[in-house]
Amino acid sequence: MRFFLRLAGIAFMIAVIAGCSSTANRKSERPDNCTTPDFNGAAKTIGISDGQLKDAFGEPKQGPPNFAKIAKKLGITEESLKKALKIQEGIPLCPPPGSYRAEDLSTVTINSIDFKIPYKVFTWAELPSDVIYERQPVQSYTNSDGVTHYYEAVYVSSGNLNWYQAAYLAQDAGGYLASITSEGENTFVFNLVSDEKYFWSFPIDGPHYGVSIGPFLGGYQPEGSPEPAGGWRWLSGEPWSYTNWCKNLDDGVIDKDPRPNDQPNDSGTGQPIMGFGEMNAPVATWGDYMGFLGTYGGGGGPGFDGCNGFVIEYESNPN
Repeated sequence: MRFFLRLAGIAFMIAVIAGCSSTANRKSERPDNCTTPDFNGAAKTIGISDGQLKDAFGEPKQGPPNFAKIAKKLGITEESLKKALKIQEGIPLCPPPGSYRAEDLSTVTINSIDFKIPYKVFTWAELPSDVIYERQPVQSYTNSDGVTHYYEAVYVSSGNLNWYQAAYLAQDAGGYLASITSEGENTFVFNLVSDEKYFWSFPIDGPHYGVSIGPFLGGYQPEGSPEPAGGWRWLSGEPWSYTNWCKNLDDGVIDKDPRPNDQPNDSGTGQPIMGFGEMNAPVATWGDYMGFLGTYGGGGGPGFDGCNGFVIEYESNPN
């Protein structure tokens, strides 16, 4: 994920100043009446590019943003800048997603790996009724080493499960999120979910240029891993020996986003999980994503509605 994540960091600093106190590993209480800066729409309202807006704000820093100075850089008034951001005097800014209090975190074990997360997880029997999903028929694939595994695509039309929630369901089914160790396996798994319905897309006329987020796979980064590419591993415990990260194309067809898009990029707010996607069409390449993306009950952040599927891998036939 790209530019929005940088602006999320800026929004974080503004929220701190606005009275919605939040620090790493803390989650501010959301005020009953608060507002989120509209970075997505501000550039368009002002008549500038995303990059110009980002450059005017600069890197997120402690201390209050100097709106007057930022507005001067943009050649507009401070009032116009705040109006474009939809910042209202007297109304606090909402705390950004992705930061939680230590007491909100609990340890959840998924495939023998402990994750400290603030999200509620479910077994299949516990899934809320507003999680709408379709489990597809299990299919087998024999890798080049002669080992046969089994794979089940899950289409989540409601788009309201995050990676941890999907991984917990995969474990409950007796497997794990698909952990890919070869080009052949990657192609096979992608073909299970190549339909556009499995890919959630940003608006084509928005700041993300219609980029798609695809189904979750079983790759993750342990906390403290070097960013952006360090420490990646599979839930299955298999070696991280094969990768197929998205590479920038700028071809105007599959990649309509003019911004750099080599993955993984950990673009600003922490992206320790992954899946297919990061182009303008369903693709077998991978992108790194935020852990809160698609969280049941909300928490995906402004402009991030969810992810539409995941793939379960089994070491023996679950049928």
